[in-house]
Amino acid sequence: MRVIVEVERGKLVEEALRGNKRAVARLISIVEDNPAEARHLMRLLAPYAGRSHLVGVTGPPGSGKSTLIAAMIKELRQRGKTVGVVAVDPSSPFSGGALLGDRVRMQSLTLDEGVFIRSMATRGERGGVARAASNAARILDATGKDYVFVETAGAGQSDVDIMEIVQTVVLVLPPSLGDEIQALKAGIMEAADIFVVNKADLGGADKVVHEINEILDLIVSKKRRPPVVKVSALKGEGIAELIEKLEEHRRFLASEKGIRLVRPVRDDVLSAVREAFEEKIFNIMKREEFRSIERLVETGELDLKSAAEEILARVLKAEYVSPPPRRRLERGLVQVYTGNGKGKTSAAFGLALRAIGRGLRVCVIQFIKGGFDYGELYSSVYLPNLHLEAYGRGRFVSNPPSEEDYVEAEKALRKARDAVMSGDYDVVILDEVNTALNLKLIRLEDVIRLLAEKAENVEVVLTGRDAPKEVIEAADLVTEMREVKHPYRRGVQARIGIEY
Repeated sequence: MRVIVEVERGKLVEEALRGNKRAVARLISIVEDNPAEARHLMRLLAPYAGRSHLVGVTGPPGSGKSTLIAAMIKELRQRGKTVGVVAVDPSSPFSGGALLGDRVRMQSLTLDEGVFIRSMATRGERGGVARAASNAARILDATGKDYVFVETAGAGQSDVDIMEIVQTVVLVLPPSLGDEIQALKAGIMEAADIFVVNKADLGGADKVVHEINEILDLIVSKKRRPPVVKVSALKGEGIAELIEKLEEHRRFLASEKGIRLVRPVRDDVLSAVREAFEEKIFNIMKREEFRSIERLVETGELDLKSAAEEILARVLKAEYVSPPPRRRLERGLVQVYTGNGKGKTSAAFGLALRAIGRGLRVCVIQFIKGGFDYGELYSSVYLPNLHLEAYGRGRFVSNPPSEEDYVEAEKALRKARDAVMSGDYDVVILDEVNTALNLKLIRLEDVIRLLAEKAENVEVVLTGRDAPKEVIEAADLVTEMREVKHPYRRGVQARIGIEY
């Protein structure tokens, strides 16, 4: 079935490349409605893209963007140029589809074989640029259009987003804008490559031109001062000059070694990554699971960055870090890592890493360490088949221990017993359990009983200084780590990523 789909996809692309308008329209419909299929199609079209001049036309509602584009199309067609238009309309509040206003306003041009016009809905996208508009523009580029215009929904300053998918940004302003032009200077004013004052046959155009130039005097980041062109799209006045400014900007971009010319490709890649990852999120996470994280953000229990990191970690662990085939131990032993030297926990995690690589499931229960910021808490999130829980108060155990210290240690011991007895894990690491025993936070007989009753195929590792004699006797392997040198003695403080 996949071969058939690939063949049909190839035929559709081939027809579009030949200039078949119906095939082009179908391609755009597919990329608009099916993000997964869009990625396949755009890969097929990629070798043919990169020849068009992609022009974004933005500005406030009522500035005459559609009329201006229609006038530019007529001028370009007289020069023998082919034109594509992606007209981004606000979504209908009822159907979610485009209101099709631009398509209606330019209807007389659609009969021309050298012109292709498509309206698309914003579908609530930030800044008025529809999610699929970039792909639609690239389809028109690949199918041989000399110019591709992307008209935004006229959302004003937020339409800076248009820069993500075009090479030249044209900002259209009406002469009636007046003092409202000041509200634009922090956003789209800085993004514009060409300013157009439309309806110049009406009063007020010269005043707007003057105000634009005053604002441009304050913008020092531009390598090239954007031109300001007065036009009357309805009368066709100033359109030829505007086309010359577009050509001039195209030459400027080429002289800049293509930096701006290739930027839309970069943005397309980033956009595709975002879309693909969003799709992965909802393929992996249940809606309620995602909603639970949303609720934590809403209540202030979780900040946005932490929420994003949590979602990222879950997706990476489930999708991108595939565990090896499940394997079971034939025989599990008891290991003890003790002594006054550094490296007991490190050795235990080294064993865990090896076990995971061989398809074994590992559970780490940390006594006393709960609330401390250890590096293993972060790396464990990304490792498949590793479950880690830390118990403690986030401070050193007091002498004598507090009631809370006892409660936390008992919780850890109960969890350890559950992990050992459940059959869900092949390796269970009881980190710092020896320390908990020495502090008498838990009873020695309970730990010895746990070791005696463990399943035959479960490996148990106990770490911590001064392992009790009874624990050593119950073990199959005991390693004592002895301090010979330690940088702490020379005043070297614990280093993030090494000691913790």
